[in-house]
Amino acid sequence: MAFIPDVIVTTDYSPATIALVAEVKGVAASLDEAALPLKQYMLRMSCPVGIILTPQVLRIYKDRFLARTVDSIVLVGDFPSGELLKARKPVTELAIESALFEWLEEVAETGQARVRDVHLKSVIDEHILPSISGGRVSVVHPRRLEA
Repeated sequence: MAFIPDVIVTTDYSPATIALVAEVKGVAASLDEAALPLKQYMLRMSCPVGIILTPQVLRIYKDRFLARTVDSIVLVGDFPSGELLKARKPVTELAIESALFEWLEEVAETGQARVRDVHLKSVIDEHILPSISGGRVSVVHPRRLEA
């Protein structure tokens, strides 16, 4: 089955240009196993930023556009996801997806990431904000339609 991301952000200048792709995973998910389909999608769509979000971890990837292989996409880092998920403590993938959608929408609209972790803020400011500022956040995964 083809990879379908959970959330995408398209650029403000072209709805066909995907600026960020995001995948939501549950507690037991292997981030390393989730990474390959995400990277392959990023490569196919020329998407510069990819993220995987679990109840514990926000993992950020960046395509350096050095080659047309997944080796060009590097792990920027793993960060605690609690601050993004706020006090909700979502346990289902649908709840995590909803929290991610709201957070990305706020960041895209305001151009600011309100996080206390200085290192995470720096990474968001450097890698995520330039790609999504002013963009449109969309949920695309079919499970959203089932809810």
